[in-house]
Amino acid sequence: MKKAVIVLASALCLIAAAIGALFVWEHQSKLSLEAQVEDFLDACGTDATAIDVHGRPYILYAMADSADLTYVDLRLQAGTNKDQLLVHRLSLGHADRLSRFVTFDHPDGDVDPIERADGSFTEAAMINGSTVTFSADTAGDRLQLFADGHRAGQIELDQDVTVKGAAVTDSGVVVELEYASPDCDAAG
Repeated sequence: MKKAVIVLASALCLIAAAIGALFVWEHQSKLSLEAQVEDFLDACGTDATAIDVHGRPYILYAMADSADLTYVDLRLQAGTNKDQLLVHRLSLGHADRLSRFVTFDHPDGDVDPIERADGSFTEAAMINGSTVTFSADTAGDRLQLFADGHRAGQIELDQDVTVKGAAVTDSGVVVELEYASPDCDAAG
């Protein structure tokens, strides 16, 4: 009986050690992927305030030297409350695609975003009882936000981007950007 208890305890210890090692390996893999993204951003001259690598299990992505999707918070510029770069499928220092979502502060007043029937946000909002439509455009090295054709905000850009659209949400006016190139000359 005593031998059976010792064998069972030994087996449980080995299983616990294997599970612990797996958790450590998963954590180290995540750190490795974050370092890969950080190296990419450093080479691009991008100032990140936070990096959040997605895609589990991290072990498999780290073994392939590939980060599937990474959310990178960028330094905020005046008039914004969120600026996030999405790095899609980074592998061996090359990303498949870079997109960016810049959230401008709501204009002054009572802002009520107008939603579609499916609950998604549109480019319009009721502001102090009037419908206002937002749009965005790039001019040189700037992203400009417009409210009914009047400039409502702007930020500086470092690289060539295309405006994919704007939407008024509960947290602000979000402008989606797509970088012309997914390489280091495209991050900002």
